[in-house]
Amino acid sequence: MANTNSSYLQKVIEENQEKPYRKNTSKMSDVSKDFEAQTLYAGAKGKNTKVHLRIYDKKAEQLS
Repeated sequence: MANTNSSYLQKVIEENQEKPYRKNTSKMSDVSKDFEAQTLYAGAKGKNTKVHLRIYDKKAEQLS
């Protein structure tokens, strides 16, 4: 299995040298309380975005 991962990594490196990957311009933000992140967001809501990810503690949200 290690050989498979190594060959895949080598393939990615070679492809990146030939044609660089697009830059990831995703927006990262958080909602914090006392410098402790309550919610993390990646991406943005909008017409031309493909991903908007929200990571949060649902139980903590329901108890508040």
